[in-house]
Amino acid sequence: MTGVRGLIVTGLSEQKMTAELSFKDVKKTVFKIPVHQLLVGVVVALIYYFVSGKSAAGAAMFGAFISTMGSLVFALKVFITPLRDEREIKSRMMKGEVYKMVTVGVLFYVGIVVLKLLVLPLLLGFIATFLTFWVALLTAFK
Repeated sequence: MTGVRGLIVTGLSEQKMTAELSFKDVKKTVFKIPVHQLLVGVVVALIYYFVSGKSAAGAAMFGAFISTMGSLVFALKVFITPLRDEREIKSRMMKGEVYKMVTVGVLFYVGIVVLKLLVLPLLLGFIATFLTFWVALLTAFK
């Protein structure tokens, strides 16, 4: 079994995800994803800037920021401190997903209600970076 499905945490000294993929590699990849999301967000914002102007570009960048912050919150919750056992990583991943959803929801509220950003560029910035997240996961852990 390879990838994340083959998750095995065998103790503090030797944490292996699979025979091919170490815990350290997974951690590094998960923390790289928000960086890639931010880069994709900048590209989407630049396209909006040249096509629709500054306000659309700002909304697209904020949409990218929403997705990026969700991924970063998840990564921090799961990997910020050393893991002790397999149950702990499952618990952290569940909590991380909840924190991610709350973060995304709050930031969408801020973007749409408080900042009154354009909704379509905001959503497209979010979607582009959200797809980046899944493409990164699928290619990194195949």
